[in-house]
Amino acid sequence: MKLTIQGLFAAVLLLSACTKYTETQLNKGDGPLQLSATKSTVTLNQKDDAADAIVFNWTAGTNKGSNAAISYVLMLDKQGNHFSKAVSTDMGKATLSKKYSVAELNTLLLNELGFTADSTAFLEAKVVATVANGNIPSDTTPLLSVQVTPYKAVTATLFLIGDAAPNGWDAGKATPLTADANEPGRFSWTGNLSAGEFKFITTLGAFSPSYNKGADAAHLFYRTADNQPDDKFVISASGLYNISLSLLDMTIDISASELPPYSKLWMLGDAVPSGWDIQNPSPMRVDSSNQWVFTYNEILKAGEFKIPVATGNFATDYYMPLTNHPAITVTTAQLVRNGGPDYKWQITTPGAYKVKLDLQKNTIGIVPFTPYKKIWMVGDATLVGWNIDSPQELTADAGNPYVFTYSGAMNVGEFKFPLATGNWGCDYFMPVLNGTGAYGKEMKFVPSGGPDYKWKITQAGNYKIVINQLYETISIQKI
Repeated sequence: MKLTIQGLFAAVLLLSACTKYTETQLNKGDGPLQLSATKSTVTLNQKDDAADAIVFNWTAGTNKGSNAAISYVLMLDKQGNHFSKAVSTDMGKATLSKKYSVAELNTLLLNELGFTADSTAFLEAKVVATVANGNIPSDTTPLLSVQVTPYKAVTATLFLIGDAAPNGWDAGKATPLTADANEPGRFSWTGNLSAGEFKFITTLGAFSPSYNKGADAAHLFYRTADNQPDDKFVISASGLYNISLSLLDMTIDISASELPPYSKLWMLGDAVPSGWDIQNPSPMRVDSSNQWVFTYNEILKAGEFKIPVATGNFATDYYMPLTNHPAITVTTAQLVRNGGPDYKWQITTPGAYKVKLDLQKNTIGIVPFTPYKKIWMVGDATLVGWNIDSPQELTADAGNPYVFTYSGAMNVGEFKFPLATGNWGCDYFMPVLNGTGAYGKEMKFVPSGGPDYKWKITQAGNYKIVINQLYETISIQKI
């Protein structure tokens, strides 16, 4: 076998590197084993949980020229315990440092070494080095003392309670807030609040301790005893609110939300055509003129329903009644986290219904629908103009009581559908947005005709207009 000059040179380099690595690992020299720390005083703060609190470093020590490996153990204890309750960490053979984050060190001090939160005391440390040679005794660094002050961590859970809150004053059903994964003590919540009062509890089912209103509506007060002030936050008007608070800063921000919490909702239950299929429940319709309002018009069966805020998983949040199976004349609704308790509305008489859920008011209307037997069209786009005494009558579908049709000439102009004649203050079907053209597909029932929205025809000609008064849909086609 031939060895090239390049190959010989590479082999020499490899042998040299291996020899150097072995010497580095096995020849520890004769230096003393010593321990140091990056800080001599450490005051821990939960705001800095993820930051470095302290780093312990130690020298390699010596294996007395035996070429045997050395392993290290870091030992920590409270001063005065003489390491009788020490926390020992096996650092292995090659590690010469140990870093603790603020959260790690605080947990160790309080939970394992018996330090007292918010009290200053001394932590003692030492490193024991053991040579993998039974003839060489272990070595120990001189003791190192570090002054430490741990903190008492704030609660990891927080709940909303009060007559303004979704579940009232029932501590067992208090509404949970969402903890910020990146900022300790930071919580947030978005949802509907009623006019009334609220505060926060830390443990489900327990009224104390609680976080109450502090010196003003922007600050918190931590209440731990019944003889302390029990001031509460006040909501003057029902609506959707955003709550963000910091238990470390003891600050809170409560603001009315400009947008509804959901842009899609569904109907779920054996009362609706799609049944209990959470993968494909029946979608509700957002009112284009009021995005807080959702509607669902359908022929319902005898059965139950509730309103999930997401699909694909039964363990989502739901809009539900306040009690199970209330009368359909009861208009109150609530948002229930994770679907419990599992309350549902019940349809006992099958038939056509119009369901209207208002997220801002937390109200629901479940109204049986009887189709109108006559519907008219009025406006300067029609051949009869604005004649409410004798508007243009639509033709009822012989096979479907909800469908009406008009086929004929239309002028450039506006129109709407009155449900009576001779009175401008009657009820109407109107577009959801004023000035909607032939492209519009939706209409809605408007009691007493206000706000006064109208469709607009921009090109004269013959049209076929078909409406469905149950589903509140419209088709406007030029023919």
